[in-house]
Amino acid sequence: MRFATALLLAPVMLAPVMLAAGPAFAGEEVLYGPAPDWADVLSTDAIDIAARTPIARMDVQQRIEDGTVTIYMDRAVKLDSAEALTQGGTSTATWMPEKGDLTIHAVRILRGGETVDVLSSGERYTVLRRETQLERRTLDGMLTATMPIPGLRIGDVLNIVYSQTVRDETLAGGAQLNSLLFAKPMEAGFARNVVSWPEDEAITWDAGPDVAGADETSRGGYRYVSIDLPLAEREDVPDDAPSRFTRPQILQAATFRDWQQVSSVFAPLYDVQGTIAPGSPLADEVARIAAATSDPLERAAMATRLVQERISYLMNGMSGGNYTPQAPAKTWDLRFGDCKAKSLLLLALLDGLDIAAEPVLVNTIFSDAVPGMVPMPGAFDHVIVRADIGGMPYWLDGTSAGTRLANIANTPPYSHALPVRAAGAELQAVEPRLPAVPELTMQITLDQRGGVEIPTIATVVTRISGAPASNLAATIGQMSDDQREQLIDSMAANAQLGALTPTGGGVEIVEEDGVVALTVTGLIGSPWKREGARMRHDLDMLPASDYELSADRARPAWKDIPVAMGFPSLVESEITILLPENGEGFALRGRPDAQVAFGGEHIVRHVELAGGRLIARERLESLGGELPASEVANARAQVARASSALPFLLAPADAPRAWEYGRPDLKKRLQPYEDAYARAIERDPDEAGSFINRARFRHETGDLAGAVADMDKAIALDPNPDNYRYRGYMKHYLAKDEEALADFRETLDLDPNGDNARTLADQLARMDRTEEALALLDEYDDQGEDHEAFVSARADALAYGGRADEGLALIDALVAEQPGKSYLLNNSCWYRARFNVGRETMLETCDQAVQQGGSPAVLDSRALAWLTMGQPDKARADAEAALASAPDSYMTRYLLGFAQRRLGDRSGEDVIAYIARIWPGVAQDYALYGLKP
Repeated sequence: MRFATALLLAPVMLAPVMLAAGPAFAGEEVLYGPAPDWADVLSTDAIDIAARTPIARMDVQQRIEDGTVTIYMDRAVKLDSAEALTQGGTSTATWMPEKGDLTIHAVRILRGGETVDVLSSGERYTVLRRETQLERRTLDGMLTATMPIPGLRIGDVLNIVYSQTVRDETLAGGAQLNSLLFAKPMEAGFARNVVSWPEDEAITWDAGPDVAGADETSRGGYRYVSIDLPLAEREDVPDDAPSRFTRPQILQAATFRDWQQVSSVFAPLYDVQGTIAPGSPLADEVARIAAATSDPLERAAMATRLVQERISYLMNGMSGGNYTPQAPAKTWDLRFGDCKAKSLLLLALLDGLDIAAEPVLVNTIFSDAVPGMVPMPGAFDHVIVRADIGGMPYWLDGTSAGTRLANIANTPPYSHALPVRAAGAELQAVEPRLPAVPELTMQITLDQRGGVEIPTIATVVTRISGAPASNLAATIGQMSDDQREQLIDSMAANAQLGALTPTGGGVEIVEEDGVVALTVTGLIGSPWKREGARMRHDLDMLPASDYELSADRARPAWKDIPVAMGFPSLVESEITILLPENGEGFALRGRPDAQVAFGGEHIVRHVELAGGRLIARERLESLGGELPASEVANARAQVARASSALPFLLAPADAPRAWEYGRPDLKKRLQPYEDAYARAIERDPDEAGSFINRARFRHETGDLAGAVADMDKAIALDPNPDNYRYRGYMKHYLAKDEEALADFRETLDLDPNGDNARTLADQLARMDRTEEALALLDEYDDQGEDHEAFVSARADALAYGGRADEGLALIDALVAEQPGKSYLLNNSCWYRARFNVGRETMLETCDQAVQQGGSPAVLDSRALAWLTMGQPDKARADAEAALASAPDSYMTRYLLGFAQRRLGDRSGEDVIAYIARIWPGVAQDYALYGLKP
C-alpha cells in the first residue's frame, strides 16, 4: 500500500545497530575499508569513556555529489547496564543491494586506556536472511547481516564507524536525503549532523521544524550545513495541531529545484502506452467493463473495484522497485502488487476506457506538512490516481477497498498531492468534499412499550460502508460461527447505549453496495431517570451528545496554531423509541430541531413525537481541514450548544412503576421481556450472569419466586457470596426466614466481613435470636468507619429482643456525638417510630430530621411516626409529600394505605393487599411495627 522511500534517517539509538530509520542500502557483500577522504574523521581520544551519557558520540556526515548520497556515521555507545550489554552484544545491518555500497571502517571496544580493534581479529558480518518485513506483505529486497561483538563488558564503549552510498537510477541523476535530528532531553557526549555538496551543484536544503543555528558555509569547493546536537528541547505543541507542527525535526537536502522537477522525473514510470496488449486478459477486462456501462463514472468505479478486489497488496522494493512500478500485465498475472503497481494497472484500465487520469503522489502521515518540505520524491510515501470525469476530480486508490459508484466522489485523507506529469506540476490542494453516503449509519430502536421503569428491549443496527466495510467483510468471511457470536457480544458490550445484554444479532454483507450491516438485539436497563414525580429520558445516545472539542490554545505560544479537524466524514443516526400507552401523556421537551456549524463541522438534528413513538434523526457532517485558533472559542460555544440543546422525554406522573407489575393487567406486558431474557440465557446458559440479570428483572417486577429460581441456577454455576446474599434477600421478602438465614450464613462463611455480619445479625434478630445477633455484631465491630452501621444494627437487634430503650440510648448517643449528620437524626426518628419508643421526643426528633434533610426517606420516617403517635392525617400528608418526589417507593405507598385506613378511607386497601401478597416479608416486617394487613 506504500512505496518505500529513499530517505536516509540517521539513527539515534542506544543499541549498536547500523540501521537508519529508513532503509540502508549496500552491495551484495559487506565491504571493509577506510573512511571516505572527505570525511572529518575524529579520534577516539575525544570520546569521554567515563561519562555516564549513553550516547558518547553520534557523528553523521553526508555528502551529495553526482547523483550519489554518501553517509558517514561514527557512533559510540556506552554499555553501562546488563540490558545495554545484551543489546550491544550483536550488531545488525540491513541493506538493499540494488542501491549502493555499505563499508565498515571500524568496530572498536574502548575500555579504560585500552582500545580493542574487533575487525583486526578477523570478525566479520554474516549475511543471514532477506525479506525481514515479509509478514507485512513487503518484498523490499533487503539483506540482513549480523556480527556478535566478542568480549564486551559492562562499562565498555562500543564504537562503530561505517559509510553507505545510495544512488537511485530512477531519479534521473537526482539525489535526496532526510536525516533525523534529536533534541534534549536526549543527551550525547558529542553529536552533529553535517551535509555537504560541491559548490557548483544546486542543492535545496532545510532543517525543521523549529531548528535554529543551521547555517550554510563554504570551504574547499564545497558547501556545508552543520548542526550541533542535541537541539534545544522542543516547545510543547498541542496534540491536535496539524502535522507540520508536530512532525519530527529533520535535515533535508535534495538536488531537485522544485516540485515540477519531482513530478516530471516520475512521469516515464507511469506511461501506460502499450501496457495492455490487444487480446490479453487485461484487454478482456477493459471490454467487459465497457460493455457493462457507457457511464464513465460507473466505469471508473468498476475499474477501481477490480484493482482493489482482484489484486492483493504486496510491496515490491526489489530490482529498483522503490519507485519503479510493476508492469500491469505482470501485476494481473501475479495477482499482487503494491501502490505503484496497482496505480499503474488502474491507469492502464482507465486509459483503455477513455477516461483521463494521472498518478498523484501523497504523504499519508504528514500531508499538510509537504508544502513546507524540500521538494524531493522522499516527501511522499504513497501513490494514487486522479481521474477527471465531467470536470470533477476523482481520487482513486487501488490499495484501498470498498469503492463503489455511491462513494467514488469521496476525497482521500490527504490535504496535498503532486500530479505526475511529463511537463511537471505543482503541488495541489485536495479540495475536501462531503461523502455522498454515510460511512457510518446507526439505527437504534428502543422498545419501551412495557413501561418506563423496566428494562428496554433494544435493537442496534450499524451500517458501515467504504473501505472499513470491505475490510470488515473480509475478516467476517474468515470467522467461524463462534467467532461471529463473539463479534456480536463485543458489539453489545460497546454499544452506543452502554452495556447491552445480547439476545441475538447477525451480520449482513451487501457486496454490491460495499456495506456491512451489524445487528445486535438485547436488553438494557431503563434509561429513564427520576425528575420529581415524573420520569425523564435524555437522548444521550445521539452521537452529538458527547461531541467534544478539547482544543486548548490558552498558551501564548499556541495562539496561532490551528486545530487539525481530520478529513471529510459523514455519520447519520436514527433513534426510535416505542412508548407505552401509545405515547399518551408523554411530552417532548427541549429543542426538537437544531443546526450547529463551526469550521467545517455541521450538526443537524430533528426530533418528533407522534403516533406512540419518538423518532430522533441526527447528521454529523465534517469537511475536516483546520480550525483557526481564533475560532476555537466560538467553536466550543457551538459544541456546548449542540450538547445542551438535546431534547428529552417526560413520562406522565402516573406511569406504572416496576413494583406494580405483579398486577394482572400489567403482568401481561412482561412476556416480551421474559422471552428476551430466555434468549439471552439460551445464548450463554453456562454464565451465571445470564440468570442473575433475569432474577433482578423478576425481583423488580414482583416475581420473587421466579427470582429465587434464577438465583438457584446462578449459584449452581457460581456459588459466590454476592449471589447467596442476593438470594437471601429474596427469601426474606418471601418471608422464608429459615432459608434466608441459611443463605446469609453461607454468605458470611464465604466472605467474613462487616457488611455480611450485619446482614446475618439482622436476620437473626428478626427471628428472636437476639443474643446470637449481638455476639456476632460485637465480633465484627472494629470501631472503624462502619461503626455507625454497627450501632444501628445493634439497636435493631435489641429492639427485636424487647429492649428498644437500650437500643434508643445507643442511637441517641450517636446523634449527640455527631449532631450535624442529618441521616443520624433520620435513623433516630425511624427507630422511634418503628419500635414505639422515646415517644416524648419522637415528633421533635422527626421534625429536626425533616428540617435538616427533607428527603422522601425522612418524610417516610416521620409519616410512620405520625401513625405511631395516632395522627393518621399528618401521616397521610407526609407520605403523599414523599411520593410526590419518589413515586416509585412501594413501602411509602404501603404506609400511605395504613394512614388512609385509619382515616376511614379504603382506597389504599388494594395496595396493602397487593404488597402483602407480592412481598410477604415486607408485610411481616411492618407487622412488627404495628401495621398488620
